[in-house]
Amino acid sequence: MSKILLVDDDVDLAELVKTKLTAEGHEVDIIHTGDGAFEKAKQVKPDIAILDIMLPGSTGYQICRRIRKDPELYRIGILILTALGEEPEVMHGLEQGADDYLSKPFKLDSLNEKINAISALNEAVHRRNPITDLPGTEGVKREINHRLSRGMAIAACYVDMVGFKPYCAVYGQEGQKKALDFMARMLKHLSRTLGVYESFIAHLGGEHFVVLVNLEDYERFCSALMKTFDEHVKQLYNERDRENGYIVSTDRRGKETQYPLMMLSIGVAHTQFRHFKSAKKMFEVLAQTRQMAQPETQSVMFVDRRKTDR
Repeated sequence: MSKILLVDDDVDLAELVKTKLTAEGHEVDIIHTGDGAFEKAKQVKPDIAILDIMLPGSTGYQICRRIRKDPELYRIGILILTALGEEPEVMHGLEQGADDYLSKPFKLDSLNEKINAISALNEAVHRRNPITDLPGTEGVKREINHRLSRGMAIAACYVDMVGFKPYCAVYGQEGQKKALDFMARMLKHLSRTLGVYESFIAHLGGEHFVVLVNLEDYERFCSALMKTFDEHVKQLYNERDRENGYIVSTDRRGKETQYPLMMLSIGVAHTQFRHFKSAKKMFEVLAQTRQMAQPETQSVMFVDRRKTDR
């Protein structure tokens, strides 16, 4: 169960909610004003904060922004409560870093469903791939949302291992594990050796990885990654395939086809020219950049430089 901080100036409602959530097994702390709510969160360190928008003192929006900017608290789940429930207010709350919202008045069962959903999201965020020991899609999307809400200048680098599927067809499950471990270790090693200490590395599954870095770091990181991968990828192949420079595998039509050794396709979306409001929008641009990065003889990178707000 979760440790929950409830910030609401309606004393009767807050006590009712606390009784309900406590009965569900949660640990609940309450504060009735916006002033002091952030300090209370620092003290309690909750798993989830429930923030009413309209409060005496600081608003729920302001508290949400402060939480997302704090290095100790920024990963906690945030549910905002709004009496308006209109799209502009809801979207504004989500852009401040909230994970979800609930319109007032609400049923206590609906509140419990929201808390369960955020708890499930928290679990998904912390879930690791068994081979690479890296977080997955939900983890990196949430990290992007949090960094955007903190006003950070960031770049998301979508890294594909081109040729991974035919490689796995030839080298089997052990080859698959070896290649994924090779990729994960390289990403972690380069982050350390290049001093890209605020990087967030995620494995979306299969040959797909995303590395989130500060804006000023993406060019040197991606350049070093492509160079290092191309120099060392041959170690994943046997001597014959290394000498040939390709592998032979069966395509979807059952025809034997030559495939070059694996290369990287890197698509980059960043905040230098665009104001991204969410990870969803950033991933939409990443999907476009991936299609533009088509390696032929060596790893390539395509960077989105359009200036349209998303």
